[in-house]
Amino acid sequence: MSRAEEIKAQLEGKFSVLADKITVSPSNRIYCQPVDRADFSNILDYLFTEMKYDFLHVVIGLHVGDNLEFAYVISNREDRLLLSLKQFAPISDPVIKTVTDKYPSALWHERELVDLFGAVVEGLPPGLTYPLPDGWPKGNYPLRKDWKVEYFDRETMTYNPPQPQAEAEAEKPSHESLSEE
Repeated sequence: MSRAEEIKAQLEGKFSVLADKITVSPSNRIYCQPVDRADFSNILDYLFTEMKYDFLHVVIGLHVGDNLEFAYVISNREDRLLLSLKQFAPISDPVIKTVTDKYPSALWHERELVDLFGAVVEGLPPGLTYPLPDGWPKGNYPLRKDWKVEYFDRETMTYNPPQPQAEAEAEKPSHESLSEE
């Protein structure tokens, strides 16, 4: 059994939620399917504390259906295997907890999740936004699938999607209001 298979077995034995959610690639990379936020914290704590996965390479954000997914690629010095652990949060409640207490290098990755996906990262130290420029319109997350670049006006820094027919009709002045003037 390879070391990656041993790690897979250890994690599945410790966390029943990971049963059938871990795959090992031929290049000895370990991938976990997304888990709920609460499970993610417990699993990451175990990986960091017990298995010494103490190096964060990158955090990747994804918009999948009605959820945002966040993949944390970590490793340790002993095994030299990359492990990708994912958590998900519904777009309607995109709250996750910061991992900067374990991985200080996650700071800028998590700021990207806030700016580009609209994640709410609890415990993220206050600071500058990144990577969007000053003046970027609030509530616009350019890496979400529903955000379209063609509706963004770079000169005015506004996002102008077409209005649904009902809204456009409501904004037109009625004949009665025109006759009253």
